[in-house]
Amino acid sequence: MAKLFYTVLPTRDQLKEYTAQLYPGLDHETLYSHLLLRRMATDLEINLDSFFSRFNLSSGRFNLMLLLQHAANGLMPSELAQKVGVTQATISGLINSLEKAELVKRNTHEKDGRSFVIVLTEKGHKLCEEILPQYYVRITEFWSPFDQNDKNLLNHLLERLITNVTKIGDEK
Repeated sequence: MAKLFYTVLPTRDQLKEYTAQLYPGLDHETLYSHLLLRRMATDLEINLDSFFSRFNLSSGRFNLMLLLQHAANGLMPSELAQKVGVTQATISGLINSLEKAELVKRNTHEKDGRSFVIVLTEKGHKLCEEILPQYYVRITEFWSPFDQNDKNLLNHLLERLITNVTKIGDEK
């Protein structure tokens, strides 16, 4: 399912006016922070997908390839699904598309002949080797305006957000 998000965010003043009218107890700065974070995540995914599309990949497919690049004996589909936080059905679709592109292959599991593991093909390894230097340059450029103190602070804040994110989905 496509992720949809606003392309233009309301200003702080617009949020302040809106929340004052409809939700007087809501801190408009909290809402603004939330909208900025969501916008950043959306823009990051859009731009990563734009980069990876040059290689006929998505960021999700590339992430699977990176996992497999570091797993010499391959990984079972269930392991891949668990590592990236998606369902086995989603992983199956990603594996099928990577297999069709000859970037991964299925090998029989060495201990359980009824199961299989996914391994990166030579073509997949070569594609990773082609992409990674370009990817790392872009990541470095993206973060270049921030000094180490900025990154340490942001990392600390993001770690705190990650530990708190389940509160959004919790039943009340």
